[in-house]
Amino acid sequence: MLTMSAEALSEVTTRIFRAAGAPDDVASLVAYSLVDANLAGHDSHGVIRIPTYIEQIAEGDLVPSARPRIEGDRAGLITVDGAWAFGQYAAHVCMDLASSRAKEQHVAIVTLVRANHIGRLGEWAEEAARAGVVGMVATSWGGGPYAATPYGGAGKVLSTNPIAFGIPLGEGPPFVLDYATTAVAEGKLRVARAKQAKVPDGWIVDKDGRPTNEPEDFYAGGMLLPFGGHKGYALAMVVELLSVALTGADAARDDKGRRNGAVFLAIDPSAVRPLDEFRRAATEINARVTGVPPAPGFDSVLIPGEVEARSREVRRTEGIPVAESTWEAIQAAGQSVGAHISV
Repeated sequence: MLTMSAEALSEVTTRIFRAAGAPDDVASLVAYSLVDANLAGHDSHGVIRIPTYIEQIAEGDLVPSARPRIEGDRAGLITVDGAWAFGQYAAHVCMDLASSRAKEQHVAIVTLVRANHIGRLGEWAEEAARAGVVGMVATSWGGGPYAATPYGGAGKVLSTNPIAFGIPLGEGPPFVLDYATTAVAEGKLRVARAKQAKVPDGWIVDKDGRPTNEPEDFYAGGMLLPFGGHKGYALAMVVELLSVALTGADAARDDKGRRNGAVFLAIDPSAVRPLDEFRRAATEINARVTGVPPAPGFDSVLIPGEVEARSREVRRTEGIPVAESTWEAIQAAGQSVGAHISV
C-alpha cells in the first residue's frame, strides 16, 4: 500500500486527463472531484476510476473535450444534455444551475441526459448545501451495465441507483446523505478486489444467486443486493423513474443503448423562512440527536457528512492510501495517453 498526498494525486490526475484531451478547467475539476472522494474516505469513487475513464475515452464512450449544454430553460426547470462529457463536470454545471436558479425562483430542477459517471453524489449535494440551498441528486444508468438484482429476483436489471441530499446547517459541515440503493456501491468491490480482500455478508450474490464474500464472484456474473431488502429495491425504482423516465434519458440513448440520466433539485430555505431561523432549527435538531450518550462500542453519535469531514482532516495530514495495483493501473493509463507518471 502506498501513501500519497492529495496534492500529488491531483497533479497526476490532472496531467493524465489533460493528455487524454480534456481542457485544463475540466481536467482540474475532475481531478479535484476524484481526489476529494479519496479524502472523504470513499476510495471507490476516487483515483481508482482513472483507468476506467481512460478506457472509455479510448472506446469513444467518454468525450474529454465535450461540455454539457442547456437544451431547455423554463423558469424553475432546466434540461441539460451532458454530451457524454466527463460526468463530474456535467454534474457540477447542473448543481450550480439548480442552486443559482433556486435563489431566484425558490425551487429549481435540472435534468441531465447523456451522462457519464458523475462521481460521488455527495459532492454535488454538499456543493448545494455550501451554496446555502437544500440539494438533492439522483442518477441511474437505465441501459446498463446493470449491477443489481431486484428484491426477490435473481437477475441483473438495475444499476446501483444512488441518491444524495445536502442540507446547510448553522455550524460545522453540512448534512450530507449519500448512498447507493444497493447494499454497497460497485466501486467498493473494486477497492476490495484491488486489496484482494473479502466483502461482508449481504453485499453480493454470485451468478446463481448464492451469497458470497468473494469480489471476483461479482465480476464473474454476480449481482449486488438492494440495501434493506424490499425498501432499498423500492427506492432504486424511484431513482430510475426520476433519472431516466422523467429526464428522457431513455429517448437520448446512444448507439450502444446507454440511457444514463440524473436529476438535480435545489430548494432555497429562505423562501420558506428566514435563513438564520432555518439554520438555528437545524442546529437544534442535530444537537438533540447527537447529544444522546453513545452506545457501547461507539465514541459519539455523528450526523451524515461528519465522517467525511473528519476523514478529510486526517487524510490531508497523513496522506491517502492507494493500493499498489491501483497505482500500477493509473501509471499504465497515463502511459497509454502519453503522460508518464512516477511516484
